Amino acid sequence: MMLRVGPANWPPRMTPVPARSEAGFRLPPSPAALATAAVARPDGLLPLGGAMPTPRDVLARRRGRALLGGLGALQRALLAGKADAGALRSLAGLVDGEDGDDPDIADAMRALALRARIELARAEAVTTSR
Repeated sequence: MMLRVGPANWPPRMTPVPARSEAGFRLPPSPAALATAAVARPDGLLPLGGAMPTPRDVLARRRGRALLGGLGALQRALLAGKADAGALRSLAGLVDGEDGDDPDIADAMRALALRARIELARAEAVTTSR
């Protein structure tokens, strides 16, 4: 097999091609393929036992997306050399809130809130040192 290197086919895909027989033999998907498919969900979270999310989990996910957006806005402002007071205020408003019922979501929310508190403390230290 000849592989042509270019932007459309780089990196080369090394997926096994199952042999076809008259019985319709197919290889089951690998665990890595299943994990990749689960991570590629639009909401970015793995399904947890197929259970429907609770209202608290829905609120926590919404807060998590807002925290990530606020941290991203703050990062862009800092990289541009601008102190964005609005981004800091909105981030401060998101630090406290719903963590959710699911332990994995709650852990992620606590980690995001901690990161936001660190950034707020860092901005406060810079402001008071001037």
